[in-house]
Amino acid sequence: MVPNDARTARLRSFLSADPHNVDLACDLADALIAQGLPAEAREVLEALPAEKQAAAGVRFRLARIALVHGDYAAAEAIYRRLIAEGHESAGVWHDLAFGQLCQRRADEAMESVRTAIAHYPADPALFVLEGRIALMQGDFETAKAALDRAVAIDSDHAAALGVRALALFDHNDFNGAAQAARECLGRHPDQHEALLVAGTQALWAQQLDTAQTHFERALTRHPNSGRVLSGYGQLLMLRNDLTRARQVLEHAVRTMPDHIGTWHALAWTQLLQGDSAAAEASYRRAYALDRNFGDSHGGLALIDALRGNFDEAELGIKRALRLDPNAVTARYAKTLVLDARGDHEASEALLGTLIAGDGVASQLPVGEFAARLKSVLGASPR
Repeated sequence: MVPNDARTARLRSFLSADPHNVDLACDLADALIAQGLPAEAREVLEALPAEKQAAAGVRFRLARIALVHGDYAAAEAIYRRLIAEGHESAGVWHDLAFGQLCQRRADEAMESVRTAIAHYPADPALFVLEGRIALMQGDFETAKAALDRAVAIDSDHAAALGVRALALFDHNDFNGAAQAARECLGRHPDQHEALLVAGTQALWAQQLDTAQTHFERALTRHPNSGRVLSGYGQLLMLRNDLTRARQVLEHAVRTMPDHIGTWHALAWTQLLQGDSAAAEASYRRAYALDRNFGDSHGGLALIDALRGNFDEAELGIKRALRLDPNAVTARYAKTLVLDARGDHEASEALLGTLIAGDGVASQLPVGEFAARLKSVLGASPR
């Protein structure tokens, strides 16, 4: 097999000799996209004459580049026009479904991918996408069946192996997920989902260098991956790189605005920067998504406590702890209320258990930066 860079150079040479050749331009764009160079791929396609850019193959690749850049609505519009014009294919339906999935419209995405499965030859990529969609819908059994079918067609399919690791992870089979991720990365070191799983588990284990390597490698090819951005932002927070952490987490919530845990992580970063107004806004976004999360109530109680509104904070703490007796934000808020009520010894004891981790090492942000949060808490009014 010709190495990617050599093949790309050869295609560039051919295209320079025949610059209006649509097939060559599309082949070169495909090679560049595969190498993680979508901007260069777009330049190649947009260098074609306008009438050549109207070709279905060119538009299909421009839509795929839009997907890579996170412009999912624009990509979907192109795919729908291609289908309406009769330019249907398994690839068009696959990418349409993927764009719908990225827009959190899982039911529509499942309908699209199953249209492709029903009308085109068995393709592992279609079953991998069916598995991804089923995971978003919380249907582990359907996801597993789809991924098993993908692996049966191609036992070395990178995405099938990686998404299988993610499925195990989301199903709380952490040992199985770790093994599956290792096996996938051993064969395909850039596979996105396997890097996400390995990076997240390294983050939980406080292996920050390993986690950073995995997250940064994943973001090289997938810069808009919400879950990777979330993990990377949390890692930067633990490293006390708060400015970058906030930027990354703000990107993460733009990419997946309905992920409560990422809003919580962003709020913690804003708290550590002393920006209680922004932190309150983030907690309220999380609260609007689901009013039954203890840490959202606890976060708002912590904001009240930091502002000296201790009566309101006590009410929020009670609500939070009813929903989740281990809500970290509520327990931090409680240290402030205890201190404000004159029970300094109890406040210090509770804060000490929080800084020690209190058995919740997998929850953010207790362990590494709790001492830094203590300085924020210490600055609050008594």
